[in-house]
Amino acid sequence: MWRPVSGQDTLRTYGPRFGLDLARFAFILADPSEIGAEASVDFEILRNLYPVFELGYNSISESEEYFKYSAGGIYGRAGFDYNFLKLKDRSQHHTFTIGARYGLSVFSHSAEDIYIQNAYWGDYVSNSYEKDLRGHWVELVGGIKAELVPNLFLGWSLRYKILLNPDMDPLVAPELVPGFGTGGEDRSFGISYSIFYKIPLFKK
Repeated sequence: MWRPVSGQDTLRTYGPRFGLDLARFAFILADPSEIGAEASVDFEILRNLYPVFELGYNSISESEEYFKYSAGGIYGRAGFDYNFLKLKDRSQHHTFTIGARYGLSVFSHSAEDIYIQNAYWGDYVSNSYEKDLRGHWVELVGGIKAELVPNLFLGWSLRYKILLNPDMDPLVAPELVPGFGTGGEDRSFGISYSIFYKIPLFKK
C-alpha cells in the first residue's frame, strides 16, 4: 500500500565539504595591500556536529616615508561547528552554526630603511630588522551556510579572536599575524564569505 514519505524517511547526504574564502581576494584592494587565500574542509561526523580544518596564507607590504615593512606566512585552524538549525527534512543541509577554533601561524616580518629623526644626535637610517615568529590564538565562530543546489553552498561567518601570545616580538609588534589580524592587538574580529562544495560519498 502506498504511503507518503515523511521527513524522517528521507536520506541525508554525507561527505567532506571543501570551501574557499572569497573575502580574501577583496583585501588585495586594501591599503596597505594584503594578499591571502584560505581553504577549509568539514565533515558531519555526528548529527549537526562538524569538525573543521582551515588552512591559509597571508602577506602584507607597506611602504611609508620613514620605513618599509612586510610580513607573511601560513596559518592553520582546527575546531568544530555545531548546527542549531533544526530542519524537518533531513535531505536539506542548510546550517546556522556556532563553533570554536584553535589557530597557529608561522610567519616572518621585516622592516627596512627605518628613518629616525633626532635633533641632538642627528637623523639616521637604522639597519634592517627581520624575525621569524609564531602566533597562536583561539576564536569563537558563528555562521550560516545555505545549500543553493545539491552539494553547493554559499556561507558567511563572523569570528571573535583572542591572541594568546601578543608579546611574541617585544621589539617590533607585527603589523600582521596571518590568520589572526593585527599583531599589536590581543583581540580581533574577522569575517569570511565562502563558497563550498560537498563530495557526496554516501546517504543514510
